[in-house]
Amino acid sequence: MKILKFILIILFPLVTAQAYSQPKGYILVKDKKAISLKLKKVSASTKTIDSDFIQYKHLDILENDIVSDGHFSFKTPNKVRWQYTKPYNYLIVMNSGQMWIKDDKKTQKFDTESNKVFKEINDLMVGLLQGNILENTDFKTEFYSSKTRILAILIPQKDEMKEFLSEIHLYFDKTDFTVSELKMLENSGDFTLIKFLKKKTNVEILDSKFIVK
Repeated sequence: MKILKFILIILFPLVTAQAYSQPKGYILVKDKKAISLKLKKVSASTKTIDSDFIQYKHLDILENDIVSDGHFSFKTPNKVRWQYTKPYNYLIVMNSGQMWIKDDKKTQKFDTESNKVFKEINDLMVGLLQGNILENTDFKTEFYSSKTRILAILIPQKDEMKEFLSEIHLYFDKTDFTVSELKMLENSGDFTLIKFLKKKTNVEILDSKFIVK
């Protein structure tokens, strides 16, 4: 349970439901179908993603954000690797129903298919990265557009997911329609923001990278 809470704090802060608001610098997209089809097409052609990332955990009670650096890898259909390198070393790998969590002291392995919460996390992460989360009826989605990006705001509809998530923001670059930022918001104003840097798509990534020993 301590490990599960740690994952959720890193990636999915505990929040409660909140309503849509007009993001500054964005306008509401009325033709949601056209945007969905474009993102779906790009998603279908994206087989791998390899990227550095910076994660910001903002808490109003702290003067400065908690900043973490790392490297991220994704390979279809369901391989995900989060490698945190600063300020601590921590590894989370999801691969075909298995999850590994490794720190400096030990490695633990879980079967996500037999654990409902872990399965929800795994399905959510893969869905976010592949873009098919936008067609998931478990979420209510609205699209907004700026000059350079598309913003998808998702609000979970299932009680199980509402326990962990309130609102997800997915930012897509208009240059390639891949995810450039992932943000989770809290009613209090606290948030977690992950920015993907030096992103490469459809590069070779060995399957061994998604196995932890």
